[in-house]
Amino acid sequence: MTQHSTPLRFITAGSVDDGKSTLIGRLLYDSKALLTVDVAYSYFSTAKRKFIIADTPGHEQYTRNMVTGASTASAAIVLIDASQLNFDEKTLQLLPQTKRHSAILRQLNCPHILVAVNKMDLLDYSEEKFNTIVEAYRQLAVQLGLKDVHFVPVSALLGDNLVYVSESTPWYQGEPLLTILENLPSVDEVSHYNACLLYTS
Repeated sequence: MTQHSTPLRFITAGSVDDGKSTLIGRLLYDSKALLTVDVAYSYFSTAKRKFIIADTPGHEQYTRNMVTGASTASAAIVLIDASQLNFDEKTLQLLPQTKRHSAILRQLNCPHILVAVNKMDLLDYSEEKFNTIVEAYRQLAVQLGLKDVHFVPVSALLGDNLVYVSESTPWYQGEPLLTILENLPSVDEVSHYNACLLYTS
């Protein structure tokens, strides 16, 4: 396998207690990452790519911190807390933070969006509910003008579809989250290739 010469940078942003630390910790543990940590950044690498995770505060009032960090992002992971959605509604409504973060990414001209539908274990890994979320976000993507959008059903707590394809979602035919990140095309191997990781709740 070949390794990209430039790192893929993640910016973690979103609300408090939404599973952010759980997802990052599980991703690093399951990928058997070579890891160093300083005050604001975590660095890890796989056989194919180097990554940088930059942490930002989870409180809503720090949204501007995310905007600053994401201003040069070439890709973004929008993490949706599926357990907080109301599936009894005639038309599923996405959370305000999901809409807000996605709108910001559109304004920043972020070309690649990876939607990670989190806490699928609390939904009994329902394909129907996952598809409902996907359809709701696709409608939002059309409204905002987001072009390249990918969807992955995940459980940050249990590691489903983060590093390895999960047996709990046999209906999911796509790749795990890390594989998608490893294979994102490099926009410019000379400059840093950045990714923004957004958590919505």
